[in-house]
Amino acid sequence: MEKRIIIRDILNKCLDGGIPTREEAIALVQVELDSEEFYSLCYVANKLSREHFGNKGDVVAQIGLDYAPCSRNCGFCSFGRDAGVVKERLEWDTDTVVKAALAMVEAGANGIYLMTTADYPFKKFIAIAAAVREAVEDDIPLIANIGDFNYEQAQKLKEVGFSAVYHALRLREGTDTGIPRTKREETIANARAVGLAVQVCLEPVGPEHTPEEMVEQMFWAREIGATFNGAMKRTAVPGTRLAGLGEISFRELARLIAVTRLVMGDRATAHCTHEPNLPALMAGANLIWAEAGPNPRDVLPDTAAGRGQSVRKCQEILFEAGYDLRQGATPSAYPAG
Repeated sequence: MEKRIIIRDILNKCLDGGIPTREEAIALVQVELDSEEFYSLCYVANKLSREHFGNKGDVVAQIGLDYAPCSRNCGFCSFGRDAGVVKERLEWDTDTVVKAALAMVEAGANGIYLMTTADYPFKKFIAIAAAVREAVEDDIPLIANIGDFNYEQAQKLKEVGFSAVYHALRLREGTDTGIPRTKREETIANARAVGLAVQVCLEPVGPEHTPEEMVEQMFWAREIGATFNGAMKRTAVPGTRLAGLGEISFRELARLIAVTRLVMGDRATAHCTHEPNLPALMAGANLIWAEAGPNPRDVLPDTAAGRGQSVRKCQEILFEAGYDLRQGATPSAYPAG
């Protein structure tokens, strides 16, 4: 009974414009999934998102450029070189990427993400990005999801037409990945220094992650001024190092989506979930991804034939969740203010 009263007090504080403390967020992350508190938590996060985002739902489209073994060896990624899941190297050429981007924009995408492995040549990425920027109308933003980069490269991203980067500090960065936490943070600082918006996400969440470490990541995202946060559950790709640890359910993901939404308060201009799912969209998320090309959660060279959802399908999911489809650019692709 005492816990119910505490949870209600936290939720009322959030409805009044406050955010939970770290201790309160840890309590929220642990509410029972079949409890009244869980559904109250989802209700509050959902209400705040519908009001703050004007009931608009965003579909952003991500295009992978290369299918190749990667030297960073992240334990959750199908591209990890030592996992041996992806053995060959395939790349989408410029024309293929441009055609995919145009088709996704035509279908109604609110932004285009270009994604590569960490080993992809930066100059080649810039050349393809320039072609996409020239082909796609200016009011549809480009977002880069690539490996770490320095200040000069951040400037180049801005010059070629990117307005934002997706660059999450992953859970257990440096342990489950081959990338030091400080390197990710340096890249984020470089992006912010040149005026690029920074998007992050609590990811990739598995059953082994503790409430404390997840909540710490939530507050980190708020403190760096991320334009969106959210949560993504890890996909247990067979053969990857962490696959044996399993996956969380979409209900567990919805709980994290809701808590992350409350932690972000009114600072965010969108709130994401991945993969697209209804429970999370009823718990505060309003942004989902359509995907094509190589993808670290898939074993196929084109995830559009596997796990990836189309723009149209994502729009249907947002409709089922009661969101109005946004027309034009997602505001999360631009720096706040």
